[in-house]
Amino acid sequence: MVKFLSEEWIAHGKKYMLEKLDPEKDLNNVTTSLLAIIEHVPPNDSTMNFYLDLKDGNIHEFTVNTGTAGEHTDAVFVIRGNYGTYREILEGNLGTAMALLRNRLKLKGSKMEALKIIKPIDGVIDSLRKITDEFEG
Repeated sequence: MVKFLSEEWIAHGKKYMLEKLDPEKDLNNVTTSLLAIIEHVPPNDSTMNFYLDLKDGNIHEFTVNTGTAGEHTDAVFVIRGNYGTYREILEGNLGTAMALLRNRLKLKGSKMEALKIIKPIDGVIDSLRKITDEFEG
């Protein structure tokens, strides 16, 4: 178990997803990219992001960066929210679809398309939930 947004989190997340998620069964062979911008990250109230690129249900890229976008401004979906919202999602207290519908997460991209791929993305989130046990603040 590791700290949210750490390099170790990325490494464990990739390993877990590669070993535990079936590209067809769990991820519906989805091809998409997602840039998640996390604002107000404690302890310095900074902004961080993670980028996930899936091709045919396989992880092509998974990275964490400081700042708002890095080089991934061309992501199919850009989802912006505060650290507390992402923490609630990873702790299992808030669903991704509900966070989007309640505008706790702001989406750039088609909301209808996002809702179509929510099930495979929830599989990824469930994987990250299983390896994440430490949060700031």
